[in-house]
Amino acid sequence: MMERTHFLAALAKDPLQNMAMVQMERLKNFSRIVSHGTAAALISKDEALIMVTAMEETDLTVLLSQMDQEQLKRTVIYVAKLSLKPIVEQFAGKRHTDGYLQFTSPFDALTPMTCPLPFYNITIEDAPFIYAHYGKGKELGYEYILSRIQDGPGLKAVAEDGSIAGFILTHEEGSLGMLEVLPKYRGKGIGPALEYAIAKEMDKRGLLVYSNVVEGNLNSIRIHQKLGFTLCKETVAWLDW
Repeated sequence: MMERTHFLAALAKDPLQNMAMVQMERLKNFSRIVSHGTAAALISKDEALIMVTAMEETDLTVLLSQMDQEQLKRTVIYVAKLSLKPIVEQFAGKRHTDGYLQFTSPFDALTPMTCPLPFYNITIEDAPFIYAHYGKGKELGYEYILSRIQDGPGLKAVAEDGSIAGFILTHEEGSLGMLEVLPKYRGKGIGPALEYAIAKEMDKRGLLVYSNVVEGNLNSIRIHQKLGFTLCKETVAWLDW
C-alpha cells in the first residue's frame, strides 16, 4: 500500500503528462510499480512493457539503477517525456524511438460529435475485418486485435447495407485509438463521432480519456482539435528496436 501511495504521488507531480501510467494503474494492468522521489516505473502484467516518468533526472537515474538491468535491456519502454530518453538509454541501450503527441480531456469538456450512421459494439466476429482494414493491423498482429476487442470498449459505424464504415478501439495502455474510417465514407464526420462516442464509453468505465497520436498524423490531430482535446506539453516516446 505504501509503494502505491508513493507511486501515485510521483505521477501526481505532472498528472496530464503521466496520464498513461495513471490509466494503467486504474486498469490494474501491472505486475509491479516502483518509485523513487519524483520518478516512477510500472511493469505491465505480462512484463512486456515498462513505463517510466520523472520530474527530476537524478531521481530517474537512481530508480533505474535499482531495477532489473537485464529486463530493462530486453523490454519495450514507454517514456512519459521524450526529454528523459537519454537517461533511460543509459540503462536500456540505444533504441529506435517513436514520438507521439499526447492529447487528453475530461469527457464533459469535449465538443459532442454525431454522424448519420448508427454505432454498435465491436464483437469477436469483426476481428478479421479490423485486422484487414486497420492501417497498423499487420504490425500489431491478429492476437493483439482480439485482445483489444475482448477488453473493450470498441465501436463500429455501420452503413445502410450492413457493412462496417469505420471503427475505433482502445489500446492496451488504455488510450483511445485504432480509429479507421474506410475511404468511401471519409469526410462525413464518422471519425470525430466515433472518437467522441468511445470517449463517452471510457468515461462510463471510470477511465481517463486520452490518446497518443503519431507526430505528423494531421488528420488525427485535426480530429482531436475539433473535439477540444488539450495537447500535453511534452512528446511521449516508445523505445523499441
